[in-house]
Amino acid sequence: MLWAVLCTMTLAAQSTKKDHQMPTIPAMRGLSHDYIIENEKALIGYPSIVQNLPLRDSIQAAVFENRKWIESNLALSDNEKFKWLRGFNNLLSEIQLGLKLNKIKPEEVATCIHAFTAAMHTSAKGLNMSAVIENENVSVGSILLATQSFTDNIGYGASRDFIVLKNCQNNPGQVLQILDKQGLQISNNRYADSILIAAAFKNAEMVYNYAAAPSALGKKIQSINHPLVKWIGRLAFMKTGRYYFPFLDALYTGKISIDTITPLIPEDQSENYFRLLVHTRTQQVERIKMGDKLVAEAALLSKLKSLVMDLYVNDINGLHQTEIASIRFKKLANLTPQELYYIAVLGADELYTSSFVSGIYPLIIQKLGTKTTSDLLTMVHQDFFKKFIAVAANYNTLQNFLSHMPQDTSGYYMRSFVRDLDKAPTLEDAVDVADAFSSITDTSMQNLLLTEIRKNKSSSLYALLDELCTAFVEDNRKNNTTHTLLNNVGALSINTLKNNQQKVVIRQYFYGDKDGAQIFNAFINSFNKVGWKTTKQKYFTEVSSTNGRISIYANAPLDEKEELDLKAQDSLTAYLSEKQITPSIIVHRGHSYYANHTVASIDSSAKLVLLGSCGGYQKLAAVLKRAPETQVIASKQIGKGVINAALLSQIAETIEKGQDIVWRVVWKQMNVQLKGAAKTGFQDYIPPYKNIGLMLLKTYRAQ
Repeated sequence: MLWAVLCTMTLAAQSTKKDHQMPTIPAMRGLSHDYIIENEKALIGYPSIVQNLPLRDSIQAAVFENRKWIESNLALSDNEKFKWLRGFNNLLSEIQLGLKLNKIKPEEVATCIHAFTAAMHTSAKGLNMSAVIENENVSVGSILLATQSFTDNIGYGASRDFIVLKNCQNNPGQVLQILDKQGLQISNNRYADSILIAAAFKNAEMVYNYAAAPSALGKKIQSINHPLVKWIGRLAFMKTGRYYFPFLDALYTGKISIDTITPLIPEDQSENYFRLLVHTRTQQVERIKMGDKLVAEAALLSKLKSLVMDLYVNDINGLHQTEIASIRFKKLANLTPQELYYIAVLGADELYTSSFVSGIYPLIIQKLGTKTTSDLLTMVHQDFFKKFIAVAANYNTLQNFLSHMPQDTSGYYMRSFVRDLDKAPTLEDAVDVADAFSSITDTSMQNLLLTEIRKNKSSSLYALLDELCTAFVEDNRKNNTTHTLLNNVGALSINTLKNNQQKVVIRQYFYGDKDGAQIFNAFINSFNKVGWKTTKQKYFTEVSSTNGRISIYANAPLDEKEELDLKAQDSLTAYLSEKQITPSIIVHRGHSYYANHTVASIDSSAKLVLLGSCGGYQKLAAVLKRAPETQVIASKQIGKGVINAALLSQIAETIEKGQDIVWRVVWKQMNVQLKGAAKTGFQDYIPPYKNIGLMLLKTYRAQ
């Protein structure tokens, strides 16, 4: 009892002392102080502050001192005291909101209060408080301005503009969004012109998108007297501005007139418009090599790629079943080698194998006439030359491409192809080099590439590439890494392939076009023999060995026009899931334009993926993303049904016998079994133990 009384007396004494320090608060401002006290309690009770005793003490002391300063300052009128109490209360509310939205850190709370105090003292004297804002970071400065306490200060405009500038500098990718949020204030922002001019050089398309908007920012852009911004503003107001915008750099620098572009905008002039884009692009690349910095370079490339797809790739891909080349490739007939080159490099991801190997590539060689392929690379100023080499390698035409240029020149380009792989943001370039290496049969060229690779052996990426390429050439396993790697891809253990039911399951994806139905029937007929049985369901068929070691499931190739083939695939997926049947081998039995759908359906448990489509080799990275541990068999050129059927048969019969799959044995058997065109086409199929691009992806990611 005595202790409690003593404690009560001590607290009362402290309270009395504290109250004595605070001037008497008039009733008319009592509520304002009450609001501040309530906000103070909420703030120090915030989870990240409640455990931090020094910070809590600092906040409480600062709140008390600011209340005391406002009430005891005889120079302030009653209205001014109301103003600063309201502003300080707003500060505490804004701080809490900033903490909630993670716009400020707990340790910045005291900074906010001290900065407000300094700005308040300065402003109360009628002085410029902008220096206080400029000394703090954007978060603190924004909170101070959000209190609306300094709108009548002579430095308010400068402070507000400075916060906008710092915000833009801190968030360069959101400059236009930040400026747009300023509303009418942007018209008087002292930094807006310089920010927008800089943005026009860095991201002209972003400025273009806002330039025609009926907003304060749109008007601001239109008002800027700078040649580049004026061009952007002019094009933004034109109905056909998007057709002119890819040429912005040439228009701005005076290298082309707007009257040159205008006649090419009608749809019937699309080929000539494409030609102008290619011509302008080659000029751009030449200027880049001279050290010029371009504006809207991405816009031209985007438009060029769009036309490549819309005018050419989609057309020649769509005519893939047309056997007469003059009909299928009619749209390419009038194009120059340079224009065909850009179709190849910008349309590479979507080109069907036959579109490249039967159309684009032979036309390039034909149209070059007496010129060499190195002349072609010179004409495009080596633009995307690494991409073209990779495309040629993927389609097994690289050796031919290099043979059409002087040997010393081909050496120069291949050495350049190998350089700076470890500086690239992704492994794509390194995988391209590995793929290109595996497609070269010229020993001297292989040695040249190896020499260049070995110059960079201090890099782990180059060291691995050296090991893999050397193993490929010498067919050895001297290094521990390649020894393990080649052992892992040289065979597939039957135990690895078995599922929980101790059975190996193969799943095939068929599609409902004319070829799909024929291939499906051929598959069923090929297993109409002793030791195998067939069970047919409405949407799929199971072919299994009578000894129970293997089952092959295939969806029915129903009409693709009504997407019934996809319905059949979904039905088979549901059945396998319900029965807890996990396929370890996935086989794509359709054209290349269906391959993406098959790849997207691959389960991570897949141990082998056979891409039977044309150009399936280009899907390696996508397959590995779905199933990191899988092996892949794919063709670099045209996939053939007879080859895919023979491969499937060899794999199935090996498993039916209870044996491991050894790829060298399988390839030897296939070369004996296949005859004529099929045997020739099989040379474009890459076995797992020779797929050094895939090995590089797997191994480097695992390091």
